[in-house]
Amino acid sequence: MRLTALNNRLGDAARKLWFGFFPPVCLLCAQPAADRRLDICAGCRSDLPALGEHCQRCAEPLAQQQSLCGRCSQKLPQFEHVFAAFLYAPPLTQLVTSFKFQRRHSAGYALGQLLADATLEHYRQQPWPVPEVLIPIPLHPWRQSRRGFNQAALLACDVARQWSRNGQPLDVDQRLLRRVRRTRAQTGLTLAQRRINLRGAFRLTGKSPQRVALIDDVMTSGSTANECARLLKQAGCESVQVWVVARAARPR
Repeated sequence: MRLTALNNRLGDAARKLWFGFFPPVCLLCAQPAADRRLDICAGCRSDLPALGEHCQRCAEPLAQQQSLCGRCSQKLPQFEHVFAAFLYAPPLTQLVTSFKFQRRHSAGYALGQLLADATLEHYRQQPWPVPEVLIPIPLHPWRQSRRGFNQAALLACDVARQWSRNGQPLDVDQRLLRRVRRTRAQTGLTLAQRRINLRGAFRLTGKSPQRVALIDDVMTSGSTANECARLLKQAGCESVQVWVVARAARPR
């Protein structure tokens, strides 16, 4: 049985049976991992980079404490709040790369658990309203067929499952938001180029819920989330939050 199916389809009972025969090792250092839910040892878990000071709107990493970054001070984005569990830096980058580009779904499962744990703790401490629905950022069908999966959708399902185990059920809607235009990869583009690149790239298939959280693995410029939030607001959404595993510094 492939570990992909084990992590994402068969659930906790199958994982316990599997690891009864094959004890887990850390995804980052290959040493024994005591936490079978994460497959990350305690040392590597403590090495995951904290976000630190950041914009309270878009989670842009900041050199010093201030409520808003320069761009949000000039023009607020369409979304109300970004929660990022970590800064996009090593060794977290290794997990993301293994998941997205090497199809190592055990890394994706670990990222989903980390995001779920972080969001649960964040919303226990903060007054933000809990969303009704999690909406993964969609991939264009061509790109998803090449990759074999949508990493945001797998993360959203893992987060919703963990929230439900903690008595706070969340729905995942993978149909409402569609990517209808194949765009250039955002990597390497400036902020202005990213915005142009995304024009007309998404479409809604129905009416939006009142409160949603967009789910993705990494947020860099925020252009994709902003475009999706704009469409949701046009469709009647009152509050759009963004939940990501990691926040990277914006391109200039």
